Amino acid sequence: MDKIFGANLEFVREDDYVEYFIFPKLDLNLSDDNSVRKQLEETRKKCLSIVDKLTKERNYIWHKDEFELRVRTCSPQELLLNDESTTSTTKEKAAAHIGPKQTDQDHLPPHLHGVTHYGDNIADEWFIVYLLSKISQVLPTVVVRVIDSDGEFLLIEAADFLPKWANPDTCEQRVYICEGFINLVQNSSTNTNIKLMPVSEAVDKIQKNPTLYKVSKEIQDCINNRIKEFNSTNNDALHHQIVRLPLGVAMLLKKNPSLISAAVRSFCDRDPIDIKACRSMRYFPPEQRVRTNVCFTKCLYAMIMHSNYVPDRNIGWNLNGNPQSEEYKEDLLGIKVACGFEILASQAKDANNEDKSPAWKAYVRSLQSKGYFRDNIEGSAEYQRLLEQAKDYFKDNQSRFRTAPLVGKEILELLRSTEINAEELRDEENNLRPSDSDDWLNISAEQLDAMLLDRYGPKKLYKSNGDINAEEFTKNISEFLEKESALEGVERDSDDYSTGEEEKHAEEERKKKDAASKAKVKKNHSMRQAMRKNPVNLNKSNNSEHEDSFTTQVKSFLDFVIPEDKWDSNSEMSDYEDEEDMERNFAAMHEVDKQIDADIKAYMDQMDRELANTTIGKSFDKTKTHNKAKLATAEEFDDIEDFEPININVNTLKNMMDSYKSQVGGSGPVSNLLNAMGAGMSAAAAEAMAGDDTDDLKESAV
Repeated sequence: MDKIFGANLEFVREDDYVEYFIFPKLDLNLSDDNSVRKQLEETRKKCLSIVDKLTKERNYIWHKDEFELRVRTCSPQELLLNDESTTSTTKEKAAAHIGPKQTDQDHLPPHLHGVTHYGDNIADEWFIVYLLSKISQVLPTVVVRVIDSDGEFLLIEAADFLPKWANPDTCEQRVYICEGFINLVQNSSTNTNIKLMPVSEAVDKIQKNPTLYKVSKEIQDCINNRIKEFNSTNNDALHHQIVRLPLGVAMLLKKNPSLISAAVRSFCDRDPIDIKACRSMRYFPPEQRVRTNVCFTKCLYAMIMHSNYVPDRNIGWNLNGNPQSEEYKEDLLGIKVACGFEILASQAKDANNEDKSPAWKAYVRSLQSKGYFRDNIEGSAEYQRLLEQAKDYFKDNQSRFRTAPLVGKEILELLRSTEINAEELRDEENNLRPSDSDDWLNISAEQLDAMLLDRYGPKKLYKSNGDINAEEFTKNISEFLEKESALEGVERDSDDYSTGEEEKHAEEERKKKDAASKAKVKKNHSMRQAMRKNPVNLNKSNNSEHEDSFTTQVKSFLDFVIPEDKWDSNSEMSDYEDEEDMERNFAAMHEVDKQIDADIKAYMDQMDRELANTTIGKSFDKTKTHNKAKLATAEEFDDIEDFEPININVNTLKNMMDSYKSQVGGSGPVSNLLNAMGAGMSAAAAEAMAGDDTDDLKESAV
């Protein structure tokens, strides 16, 4: 069990928990603790009313702990009773124990707090996100924070769409829910310091401006897709099954169907002591059994079906039919469920005896060491008042989780207070709902691969109808090639938290050069930078083994520089035959940026000479100029009616699709590049696109 350092109250027992905070907008004029508590209690009732309605509409069965809220005024006395430091979350409390002394900025504002353990069913965690989202919609003045053992798991879910500055260090205590939308409180664009923002400050910012910190549509859609299954009242996660149970178990499940989760978990986690209880069946004897409907979650049904158990016939368990029959399954499932209830009943513990437990004694010693009882003498009236207050707080905290002893106590109380009507249960046997098919338990390897590919597979750069946006395609490739790779993967530009002085200086230099230049030339500094890093050696032979890498070639092609002025051709490469025109274009480029290496000019010179007498220029797709006035004036281009610039986006896409098709499903430069980008493509899709007429590759539709 995972306990807080130096604490005896068990706020978080295991790693399978989700912790949530609801910060209402309180009346600041009321500073009295009782007034604050009253406001929080009113908000708590509204929240629990919303949760109760949504849970009952969906017949939701919690796997382990239910959704619960506790009032936290964060007063000094309450912090002592909590036996905790004043940091934000249970995860941060443990870290704070060994860290520097906390300041007042770390104190949380008054709020509602809850912790739910979801066990093996992760759906409970996302159902809580759904509930919190609905609460924030109904109560628009509240701000909600939700985390788990991994931290800000909402951003982990939307990791593919986060802004460049977002990482685990910069997003801690910055993710909230308000009015049903995810909010991400960002530092100012000029502040790149990694600083843990106090929760109180973040909540105050969101409450003052609820729309300012909303995340992008892509991030919000990612979270909405994760919780959309809960929008419908038809709960597809339930499985109805007919089982044969002892009369007492059947009556308990009819009265409280949610008890099935604790029974299944107790049976699946049984130990030798629990097996000894199953051999006696003191509370649920097997002599009288009845067929009845039991509602499982699919998670619980899978757990109990795959938990092997051989019933002891000496106790009275009789299995009808052969192991493949439906009757045999009903009997065996009923025996397993009955054993789970027997285990719980045998572990029942009276909460009134908690004050004699070692945990209570350790809790009192901890309070004494922290000065909770002040200077009051043990046995005095004030000491006893504080002790009773601490005892009530301790019992309330112990009952917040549905542990086996508490559930067992609830089962025994229901057995004593409920009259078992055997005739009524036997009459219902004639009108039972048929068992649901459990074919979903069996899944083939191909189905599993398809599910994993759909959930975690590469991004698709093309639409379902085969269309693909050429401009977006080349933009993604260019951005990917601009990034640098390290041991942890591709690094983004914003991962370096420097002061940004170098970037500002470079930007100022570029502005100066642009102002000084009178020639209209499209510049791309990334090409020049790439060429400086990969200078061309003209003395190398054409068959040199040290040619530029494939990625540099693609990058250079995407960043090709086209002069806008003094253009006297229809963009065909054959028009470069005139040496004077080539010299004139390079002179214009030289005037814009005098720092262009001589190797680049030589590179372009040699390329133009080689292409001058070819017809390769005619093979490129051109951009249709529907509105020639937008390109230039008549003074700038005399032959504007013949000007058709090359569409680099479409040509890049077309060539890469041809290259991918030629790989015939094998490994190659294009497939390796797309896989590294996390944008793989199926061979069938590539073949279909590559097989289409090239006239279909248009800028607007491709």
